[in-house]
Amino acid sequence: MKDKNKSTQGARLVLLTALAGFLAGVLAYAAPFDSGELWLGDSLFVHEKSVDNRIKIIGIDEASLQELGPFSGWSRQQAADLLNAFDEAYAPAVIAFDINYFGGHDEEGDRALAEAAAKYDNVVMASYISYEAKLEPQADGSLQMNTMHVAQVEKPYEALDAVSYNGFTNTVQDTDNYVRRALLSVDWSGETTYNFAYEVYARYMQSMGQNGGEDASSLLVPATDSRGIYGFDYTAAPGMYEVYSYADVAAGRCDTRVFQDCIVLVGAYCSGMMDQYMVPIARSTVMNGVEGQANHVNALLEGRTFRELPGWCGALLAAVIVGGYVWLVSHSRFQVGMVGGLLLEGILLGAAKLLYTQGLYWKCLTPVLGVAIVALVRVVTGYLLERVRKKKILDVFRTYMAPQVVDELARTKNFQVELGGRNQEIAVLFVDIRGFTSLSESLTPGEVVGILNRYLGQVTEAIFRHEGTLDKFIGDAVMAVYNAPLDVEDYPLKAVLTGLDIVKAVEGLNEGLKRDFNVEIACGVGIHCGRAIVGNIGCDFRMDYTAIGDTVNTAERLESIAKSGQVLLSEEMYERVKQHFHAEFLGEHTLKGKQEKIKVFLVEESASEFGG
Repeated sequence: MKDKNKSTQGARLVLLTALAGFLAGVLAYAAPFDSGELWLGDSLFVHEKSVDNRIKIIGIDEASLQELGPFSGWSRQQAADLLNAFDEAYAPAVIAFDINYFGGHDEEGDRALAEAAAKYDNVVMASYISYEAKLEPQADGSLQMNTMHVAQVEKPYEALDAVSYNGFTNTVQDTDNYVRRALLSVDWSGETTYNFAYEVYARYMQSMGQNGGEDASSLLVPATDSRGIYGFDYTAAPGMYEVYSYADVAAGRCDTRVFQDCIVLVGAYCSGMMDQYMVPIARSTVMNGVEGQANHVNALLEGRTFRELPGWCGALLAAVIVGGYVWLVSHSRFQVGMVGGLLLEGILLGAAKLLYTQGLYWKCLTPVLGVAIVALVRVVTGYLLERVRKKKILDVFRTYMAPQVVDELARTKNFQVELGGRNQEIAVLFVDIRGFTSLSESLTPGEVVGILNRYLGQVTEAIFRHEGTLDKFIGDAVMAVYNAPLDVEDYPLKAVLTGLDIVKAVEGLNEGLKRDFNVEIACGVGIHCGRAIVGNIGCDFRMDYTAIGDTVNTAERLESIAKSGQVLLSEEMYERVKQHFHAEFLGEHTLKGKQEKIKVFLVEESASEFGG
């Protein structure tokens, strides 16, 4: 039977483990907590780093707009003036305009800008991808709607495009509207166009290679996912890169030699131009688009790009991790499971950070949450099971302990009662009806039960009133112990008070017994104290909380020689309570089963009030 139960329990644990792993895998793949995943990733991976001093920004700021007027009224001569302001002997490595120059504007300004750009072989302009929804044939012959079909790549006007490079400035926003990723390139009309930051980076690498610089190494091509998208790591919050006012540079009020061999990004640097977006490195504010491009280029220069771990791989990891943790908490002690959970959480977060440094972005929220939820469920179920266990203990205790003792046990939550047996100093009380066997012969079984119920009820009330523990009923006899399983103050005194109360209670009970059954009863009480073994005595399938030893035997023998209405004490017991009670010495008696005689005292209630 035990083997069958173990097999059933094992099968349930296997099923539970498999179910937990399956749910974790499904959730990781479906990604319903994507915003939470992104927030966790930002918290783990995104932090400020030192900016690359090779990157400088020329911003169209408020001062420039005040001096040159609203940007919508600017001629392209303004851009030509900026380019002409650079000293060709100290030219930047790349000059990139994060500004759209599409179509003709004014002939003179357009020509001036194209002529100025032609002086350099390092000018990058902004382009823009226009998307449309289109039905596209699939490999199986079916048609599928593609909402990201490239309808057109809008480029600078023809004269400017002929003397410059271009890169598209479209951003890729995540589900929380933050920009963390970029599309590497698109193919349109037989031509591949890269994103703006990557084009700037590529031109810089080419420029430095032509000049024999140390950056003439192989060009980094970011690893992308199936959509051609990769992520980049932000370097700095707004305001951390060197920014120069557009008007100052164009008017010659700035020493342009500071831009030599640098990457110069030109773009909007004020809120009124509506080129701002949310970024993970500055969650409380927005970042100007040109600063976002600076961070993007910075990441490419330092190789800080990443691609997302494939969905199936994240799902498999989540399933194995959560399922494995369920198995751990099911096969280990509570403390081991909790410590293991904390260690596992740390390992998961550490592994995610390590993968990130290697260019892999692992959305680990599902396994992290899964482990936390399993741990929480384990804590809650453990708490509830402990509550049930304690309630069972209290229910058992209420059957043989004073209610106030049980209430104190529940209040202090001191459930560490030592079970299985311990050597304890206690007082033991036995009480029995005198001549009940012969009396019961003249009564019907129903009458015997009725008398016993009334008698035992009075005895139990007296025991509980003085914080005793009801050990057992033995027919018409009752055994009670004091100072176990919990310590009781003045327990010898309370044991004697119980005996006196029982005698009084039986005397008061006789009036009702005489009326209902035409009988009267009397009892004798024996009390002794000393050390005894107390605890759960029995076997695996049946045990009782009781006391055993010579102390118990002596109390029982004292009760056996007690006459009607007598409360007999041993010498040890009397020595402990003599300051409270008068007692008559009845001499030395030989008790059954004991070789040595013991001194016996008949206790009488003193003038003091101890009757409770």
